[in-house]
Amino acid sequence: MSNKSTWIVGTVAAMLLAGFASPAFAQTTAAAAGGTGPLVAKIFMGLGVSLGLAGSAIGLSIAFSALLGGGAENFFKIIPVALMPSSQGIYAIVVLFTNLDKFDSDPYTVAGKGAIAGLAMFFSAWYQGIVCAAGIRSILEGRNTLANALVSGAMPETYAVFALVMTFIIK
Repeated sequence: MSNKSTWIVGTVAAMLLAGFASPAFAQTTAAAAGGTGPLVAKIFMGLGVSLGLAGSAIGLSIAFSALLGGGAENFFKIIPVALMPSSQGIYAIVVLFTNLDKFDSDPYTVAGKGAIAGLAMFFSAWYQGIVCAAGIRSILEGRNTLANALVSGAMPETYAVFALVMTFIIK
């Protein structure tokens, strides 16, 4: 396995372990909620939000690493490109808040929504950070413009938007 694959598997395993041990999930026991459905929904939605936020953090760190390499004189000129991966974390939080009232009524659909949104947002934010870093580098080298870098950076984000829209469509 490559370093990236090992890192992804380790992160997902750590989040699963943290999710099962978290006292936040102790609020709903299987007997009190009438089954394991709400617990499964909370776990998957928690993982979805965590993956969306983690993807944004990874994407931001990649993009800001490129931004910091450009020096202080270019920092504020190119910062919109570096900030682009932060939106996936916001989308993940939106998915959580729009499904808070459905944990008991439709738990497995909520679990699916969390899984779909989390995975799509994790990978789109990660690769958006890579694309934004390439755009920043090309701007700093004088081969590209801010508008081109913003358009290129928006392409991976469209799939996070598709995942967000799908969470509203799935019933």
